[in-house]
Amino acid sequence: MGADRHGFEQVLARSGDALGVAYHRSRRVPHDCSNHAIWLGALAALAVLLQTSVVLANDSTASLDAGGLTLTFNPDISMESEDLYLSRDEVRVTYHFHNRADHDIATLVAFPLPVMNIGEEGNYDLGGRDPVNVMDFQVTAEGKQVEPSVEIKATRFGVDVTDILKRYDIPLTMLAPGEGAGSALNTRLDDLPQDARQELERYGVIDWNTTFGAENKPLANTHWDTHITFYWFQTFPAGSTIEVTHRYKPVPRRFFFAKDDLATPETRTLFCMDQDFISAAQAALKQASQDILAGTELKYVLTTAGNWLGPIQKFRLTVEKPSDKALVSLCAKGIKRAGPTTFTLAEDDYVPAGDLNVLFVEPMPNL
Repeated sequence: MGADRHGFEQVLARSGDALGVAYHRSRRVPHDCSNHAIWLGALAALAVLLQTSVVLANDSTASLDAGGLTLTFNPDISMESEDLYLSRDEVRVTYHFHNRADHDIATLVAFPLPVMNIGEEGNYDLGGRDPVNVMDFQVTAEGKQVEPSVEIKATRFGVDVTDILKRYDIPLTMLAPGEGAGSALNTRLDDLPQDARQELERYGVIDWNTTFGAENKPLANTHWDTHITFYWFQTFPAGSTIEVTHRYKPVPRRFFFAKDDLATPETRTLFCMDQDFISAAQAALKQASQDILAGTELKYVLTTAGNWLGPIQKFRLTVEKPSDKALVSLCAKGIKRAGPTTFTLAEDDYVPAGDLNVLFVEPMPNL
C-alpha cells in the first residue's frame, strides 16, 4: 500500500477504537477481533468511514482452507463412516475406522494446517487465537483426549528460516498473546537495530523499505510462510473398529457481498448458486444499507483424504448457517433442509469428487 498506509491505519484505528477492536498493522482489516459480530461491526464502520467501492472490492480476510485427517496409506484400514459438521464457527468430524488385518496396526496420523502467508496476503481473522494452535485443533480416540505433537516452521522461497526468526524472538505466526501485545510486537520490529535489520533483510523475511508511517518512519513488513502440522501415532486394533473425532475453529474468508458477486459466473459456479438463493440474496441486498451484505466463504478440503481401503461406506454432512436470516449455498447434490438453520446430506459408498466450498450471506450488523 506504499507511503499512504499511515493514513489508512488512522482510519482503521478510529473504527477499531469506536468498537473496542484492536487491529494488526499489516492487515487490511481489524485483526484482533474476539468474535464475528465485532469483526462485522468494524467492517461496517470502515465502509461508512471510507465510502468507496475500492474498500468493498478489496477489504476481505484471507482463509485457511483446512480439511480432515491424513493417514499413512494402509490397505487394511477402511473408513466405515464419516460424520462431518460445518458451520461458520466450528468444524467437527467423527470417523469410524476398521482394521481388517489380523494384527494391530500403528500408523502416523497428521492434521496439517494450510500454509499461512505472513505478509500482506495473510490478512487472517485470528483475534484471540493461540500463537501455534491457531485453529484450536482438538482430537479424541475412543473418547479419550489425544495430545498430538506439533511441528512448526517458517520458510522463505522454500528455505527454512525458523532459526533466524527465533533468534530475534519473532513469533512464526506473528501472533502475540495478551492485550496490546500485537501492537507492541509491531513497534519492536519497527525499532530493531541496524545489524538485526540487515540479517533479516538478507534472508528476505522482513523489509523496512516499502512502507512508511508518521514522518516517513520505515515500518517493518513481513514476508514468510508458516507451516504447522499436528501429528500422533494411532493404533488400530486387529479386526476392530475405533472412533476418532476432531474439531477446530475454522478461519474462513470474510468479505463484503454485493450485487457483483451474484453476477459473476465463476462465483455462481463455485457455490452452485440456484435461483432460490439468487432471488433471496437480491431481495436481501435491496433491503441492506449501502447495498452490501456480510459474506463468509468456508472451504473444507475433502480431496486430500482417502488413504484407506475403498470409499467412505457411510458419509453424513451437516451444514449449519449462522441464523435463520442467513443464506447458504454450496455444491452438494441431494442436500436437504433439516431445520431452521441446518441442512443435511447422507451418502453410501461416498468418494469425494471435490472440495466443499460453502457460502454464508447475512445482513450487516446495525451500528
